[in-house]
Amino acid sequence: MAETNGNQEALQYGRIVLLMGVMGTMAIYLILRLAGWQLFPHPEYVRYGAEASNIPERIPAVRGAILDATGNYLAVSTYGCRIFLVPELLDRIDKMDKDGRIEWGRAQKIARVAEVLRQPVESVERVASAPPREQRKILAVTVPPEVCQELEPLRQKGVQIEYGYWRVYPDETLAAHVLGFVDLDGDGQYGLEGYYDRELRGQDGEWQGIRGPWGQPVMAVLGGYRPPQPGADLVLTLDRNIQYEAERILQEGILVNKAAAGNIIVLDARTGAILAMANFPTYDPAEYWSVSSIEEHRNPCIGTVYEPGSVLKAMTLAAALEAQVIRATDTYDDRGSITVGEEEIKNENGKAYGLTTMTQLLAYSLNVGAAHVASLLGPTRFYETFKRFGFGEHTQVDLIGEERGLMRVPGDPYWHMSDLGRNAFGQGIAVTPLQVAVAYGALANRGLMMKPYIVSEMRTPQGAMRTSPTPLRQVVSPETATQMAHLLEEAVKLGMRPALVPGYRIAGKSGTANIPTPEGYEGKDVIASFVGYGPLPEARFVVLVKFDKPREGEGGVQAAAPEFSRLFAFLMNYFGIPPAP
Repeated sequence: MAETNGNQEALQYGRIVLLMGVMGTMAIYLILRLAGWQLFPHPEYVRYGAEASNIPERIPAVRGAILDATGNYLAVSTYGCRIFLVPELLDRIDKMDKDGRIEWGRAQKIARVAEVLRQPVESVERVASAPPREQRKILAVTVPPEVCQELEPLRQKGVQIEYGYWRVYPDETLAAHVLGFVDLDGDGQYGLEGYYDRELRGQDGEWQGIRGPWGQPVMAVLGGYRPPQPGADLVLTLDRNIQYEAERILQEGILVNKAAAGNIIVLDARTGAILAMANFPTYDPAEYWSVSSIEEHRNPCIGTVYEPGSVLKAMTLAAALEAQVIRATDTYDDRGSITVGEEEIKNENGKAYGLTTMTQLLAYSLNVGAAHVASLLGPTRFYETFKRFGFGEHTQVDLIGEERGLMRVPGDPYWHMSDLGRNAFGQGIAVTPLQVAVAYGALANRGLMMKPYIVSEMRTPQGAMRTSPTPLRQVVSPETATQMAHLLEEAVKLGMRPALVPGYRIAGKSGTANIPTPEGYEGKDVIASFVGYGPLPEARFVVLVKFDKPREGEGGVQAAAPEFSRLFAFLMNYFGIPPAP
């Protein structure tokens, strides 16, 4: 019996020793395994970046927002993803059932993508089929992360997903040309996004250190962690409500006049602040790639030049009044034609008006009268004043892509004396809509030209920087500006009545300019415009309305003046400015 007990104890002892040996061996294996992970570079470790720990990893900064004058967001960054389609991978069959039927082919993938993104299957198929076939196609932007997760199973099966901070434009096409856009590389293009790209993008941070076996950061070394600095927020002078109304009136005017394109600018004459800048046609900056030509990204108000026509007659008379070669009460004999530099100039309707006042010259937009006044002034004083008005020079507005226009002057190889007569009524000179608005702003502001600007404040983590209105130069004297306001007010009453706003005094001038072609000015296409300011006597707003190639209401008075009146009336109501007593 004792021997039996001894054998059992020995057997039990042996089992314990064996168990301890196994456990000890496993412990030693685990210790060695952990040491190997920590001390030696395994392929898995290298794969997840342990050997690349000397290379800093970028932490993207959040791009600054763009807000309008009332605090509404016009552009903001949000975290999400972009969805791309890769046609080459879409066409691949990734799964078949046991009977050889396709379960996961092109049609099934497109149907799933359409279902998740809540888009028509036809729309997704159209994007996937668009040429060129070998390139990936962008399908959706700023998609919420939770939606993107539903498409993760399709990664490398024809769907690509990129996570990050993406740009959102809450009002879609509103003020698109002013805002510009951010491309797929995160670079600001056109408009404010391009001009202020460095300030908006901020400064990326860095993380530099050790990663665990599955890629997770575990310790910051070798320079450690530098947090990202968010970009500056821009607060604009542009008012979202005025911009919306300007775009609405512009689009309705395009339809009514059957015009090809158009522009509207609203300017604060006292400060140079841009309150609205509308263009048609426009585009959606969140889908900037869906345009037929990159030229559609250009802001026509600053980046496209045109011959303005008779709106420049106001500048011609202002120059002559300033030089005192005429008085506001002067008259001249309009015989229907005049020769300047061996070129005969006629009134648009070919008529002779006889004894004509300066007010009638403006009201009936007489080319002969403008050329007559320019001849009295002479080339030197004429072009000196036009340069002071800013023609042929950049306005220095804080938007990217501004053109300076074209104005030949004496001494230029191609300048001829006939240019003086034609430039007097806005022909043979190329300007931008903003240049014209700024020039009228000088007349409205007692002859003092203000630098146009659209960013009123830049907000950074260090504080806010406000933009102060900047006077550029005294173009004409206050006395000349006052005389011009009276002449233009009377001219509107006499010959441009569709521009009138009941209860308010308006100064302005219409323009109907033929569009030059290689064959000359023989075509029927015109540019119709009206530029005005008020309410007088202390003018506050300048409004420019312009239509390209209208088929109805072809003249500036018929096409553009009524839309000026509608927008000006809106401004009076919006700012609570009462009618004159």
